[in-house]
Amino acid sequence: MTDLRAHTDRADALGVSSRTPPVAGGTPARWGVFPRLAVGMALLGLAMGAVFPLFAELLGVPARYAGAPSFRTACLAAGLVLGGANWLLVRVLIGRRLRVLAGRLTTVARIVGDPVTGDGPRTALDLPVESADDLGATAAAFNSLLTALERERRFRSVVHATSDVMALLNPAGEIAFVSDSITDVLGWAREDVLGQRVRDLLHAEDGDLFTPAGAPITRDQARDQVFVVQVRHRDGGWRHLEISSSDRRDDPVIGGVLLTARDVTERLELQRRLSFQATHDDLTGLPNRAAVLDRADALLSDPRGGGRLAVVFLDLDGFKEVNDTLGHGHGDQLLAQVGPRLRPLVRDTDLVGRLGGDEFAVLMPGVSAAEAVSAATRLRAALQQPFPVEGHELDVDASLGIAVSGPDAADTGTLFRQADIAMYRAKAGRTGVALFDA
Repeated sequence: MTDLRAHTDRADALGVSSRTPPVAGGTPARWGVFPRLAVGMALLGLAMGAVFPLFAELLGVPARYAGAPSFRTACLAAGLVLGGANWLLVRVLIGRRLRVLAGRLTTVARIVGDPVTGDGPRTALDLPVESADDLGATAAAFNSLLTALERERRFRSVVHATSDVMALLNPAGEIAFVSDSITDVLGWAREDVLGQRVRDLLHAEDGDLFTPAGAPITRDQARDQVFVVQVRHRDGGWRHLEISSSDRRDDPVIGGVLLTARDVTERLELQRRLSFQATHDDLTGLPNRAAVLDRADALLSDPRGGGRLAVVFLDLDGFKEVNDTLGHGHGDQLLAQVGPRLRPLVRDTDLVGRLGGDEFAVLMPGVSAAEAVSAATRLRAALQQPFPVEGHELDVDASLGIAVSGPDAADTGTLFRQADIAMYRAKAGRTGVALFDA
């Protein structure tokens, strides 16, 4: 009984009272169902008591007895007692069930309102189907509704518990629903983003992926699509989200755009690092041999540059002595300084790369042989300056070989081979810089 009273109190607090239910217009009835039923039963009893003396005369009761005031009073009293007994019976049998139903409905409303509640099992709310009459059918219908609501609550719990962010955009492009996982992914609470326009959370570079109404711009009229955008995190940073969108604005039940977002920031960063490692040298951070070859192929085939390309190969003279006397650690630190020495002396369109060991290459598109020789001379002068390594001033020299594309060197392989020959000629002749001459 205490539980039922608690349920009834909660029902009253929510405006759902089992004693004075609201009428169709929304205004509470002045008289409750059971008080009106009591008045009706009393009137019915009085009516039966009033007409019973007439039936008594028809049944042969002498008129002097049937018409006596005491007999009529007794009939009226009996009618009132019968009406009161009927009211009490209905109040006990039907009222008890209605109070239980009201309490269960209040509990169900609270559970449905909190989709991640930890309340007890759903079977504890079932109503007993005690008969096959209308009340039994009502209890059975309530149990069926409870089953459907339990499935809905479980589904909503799964939606809120998933690591992906699920959201619904209304036709105005505002976030009408979002799952709790947005806090783990973007740091925002659900209340922070509900009602916001999704475009306001996107990076400026990705804003054109959504229409002013908030729907993703479709490709080839595709209803479903996948794309990656940058979304603002609560800490001020940006996260890359892979979004799967489904336009359901014409669905009368959904009436919006469904979005499922997954954080792919770490995955993209890993891909970027792997791509960088595949094309760059670990020690110096310069493009490796494969990247230099690919870039040379692209420059030779680029019609905007006329296919003219100068290649400079350079080798550090005296580097072996550094490794032999001070160790490879000092040698590695020296090699790491070569790139920063060379890059300020070349153009933005030029490429400085490491071929391996102490050999480097510089690609200079669109320059003549004389310009390439002049640039190589400046590069050698920069490398002749001492390299500070752990308190030591290490002196090395460099031999540079130059090859320029032309009729006899129209492909990357030939051009690199000529630059390599020129470099060894500069090393053998101790000239420092040599241009390939067939």
